[in-house]
Amino acid sequence: MEAISDDVKKRREVDHTLARFSAVHDELAEQERQRKERRQKLMPWKADHDEEATVYTSSVDGDDDSDTPVRRVRTVKHSKIVRVVKVLSLTAAVLVFVATGLGWGAMLYVDSKFTEIDALNTNSAAVHEAEKQLGDENFLIVGSDTRAGAKAEDGVGDSDAEPGARSDVLMLAHVPADRKRVVVVSVPRDLEITRPDCEEWNPETAEYTGKTLPAQKGVKANQAYADGGPRCVSNFMTELTGLTINHFISVDFNGFKGMVDAVGKIKVCVPKVMDDGELGMIFDKPGQYEVDGQKALDYVRARKVKNEDFGDYDRITRQQKFLSSLLRTALSTEMLLNPGKLNSFLNAFASSTVGQNIGVKDMLTLAQSLQGIEAGRVTFVTVPHYTDDGPTPSPNDNREMLKMDATKALFQAVIDGTPLPDEMPAAPPADAGAVTTPPPAAPKQGKVIDPKGLKVQVFNGDATNDGAAGRTKNSLLELGFDVVNSGGTDPVAKTVIKYGVGGEDAAFTLAAAIPGATLEVDASQGGAVTLLIGPGWDGEVVAPQAGGGTPAEPGKTAPPPDLSVVNAGKDPCA
Repeated sequence: MEAISDDVKKRREVDHTLARFSAVHDELAEQERQRKERRQKLMPWKADHDEEATVYTSSVDGDDDSDTPVRRVRTVKHSKIVRVVKVLSLTAAVLVFVATGLGWGAMLYVDSKFTEIDALNTNSAAVHEAEKQLGDENFLIVGSDTRAGAKAEDGVGDSDAEPGARSDVLMLAHVPADRKRVVVVSVPRDLEITRPDCEEWNPETAEYTGKTLPAQKGVKANQAYADGGPRCVSNFMTELTGLTINHFISVDFNGFKGMVDAVGKIKVCVPKVMDDGELGMIFDKPGQYEVDGQKALDYVRARKVKNEDFGDYDRITRQQKFLSSLLRTALSTEMLLNPGKLNSFLNAFASSTVGQNIGVKDMLTLAQSLQGIEAGRVTFVTVPHYTDDGPTPSPNDNREMLKMDATKALFQAVIDGTPLPDEMPAAPPADAGAVTTPPPAAPKQGKVIDPKGLKVQVFNGDATNDGAAGRTKNSLLELGFDVVNSGGTDPVAKTVIKYGVGGEDAAFTLAAAIPGATLEVDASQGGAVTLLIGPGWDGEVVAPQAGGGTPAEPGKTAPPPDLSVVNAGKDPCA
């Protein structure tokens, strides 16, 4: 959907006003017709033109020239109608002016509540393949744990006990230029990183001090915000991701609560009792709950839940599932079309937010361009990492370390637009001239599984590669595939794997075993999966890894295997 410009909005307002004028005119004309009809019934002997018809008079000088225009003289009733229309026109024009002014005034008011801060470095040399990122929107989202200004009833502590500000939540939301998907990558707060050179940041004054802090290895990810503020986090994330970060958002605890309350009750599922060592009892029994802002904050903040084994990992999963539920709730209640909810949300967001390039106008334009997106096209993923145990069995010695190669593969896949596991396929573009009919079921995103017993077909479409189908069949049988048909076929341009609804996992597993093969959806396949060998294939067949990554199209990077993924289209309570 194209962004709606101010000019288009104004034209629509004018069109709407003219339509209202026309409706008023038609209503008055209908009333006049009905009045004349009643009068004719009561006084049939009197002609319609006897009383209130328009009267034409001759010119003053008595010239009989037929080319001379005549002057129309309005009756009293006609003049009243004209005056009414003029008054309505003037009133409508004033209302449009006032409404437009109020709209801009409200927008300026909300914008004025944002705290603007220098955070971005869009010309960073760390940006990778910038030409592929033209039109993309990348939001660096920091959930600050500052207690500045917090009240006792807020339940988040105070700045004396918890001074400064760290990035309690660190996410990067990627929206590609076509606005057909969203990928949100979470970075664990305790992940060990190399912090780049940064200018020192004073969280008390929200200002940079001018002092340069040298790069430092082995610091926690959340420390980058405490040391160098928004600009330091932005530089670190640009180096980590290679993405052009063009929006920065930092929201504190109160802002999060206010935004949740503006949207409404959010559904969460709790598989077991949540008793946190710092926050206390959050849920005293498992089940499904609808939570407000304060309870939602406790749910996503808890880091020391007594019966959770993975600490920050469990917390990130909870955050991703909560945001998925929040997204579904916002979409289902059409928050963008509810002025009250939208105003409350924007005010809560603006009053507790520090950022750059996050004006109301820009955010609404982006939101409108995403209105048609389905929740299944929104994927939450955690940056690949592992736990390096310390010298003692204590979990306090554990170090959270990046998997560098897998991290690079993930963000390259994001740049390339490669689908992530469980991501719903994009809907094909609609044909404006076609008759609207319910679309057929589309294949879902497949995954790599154990190949044992998977039924596939193998055909050789390369006349220069004699026996390729037989050799490939034997190799696949050794891996556990069930090759139900093989032989020769018509020439094909490249090596492809065709599949339809029901064959997704078998197709993706076969693609993982045939490096370089291109996946191709073919509705005529039904649940069958067919490998067509084309020119240039080297005959290599490898063992697919169960739970491995998604095969990519040629020229695109596949995401790494074993990603921690939460898809917004899946109900966590299902």
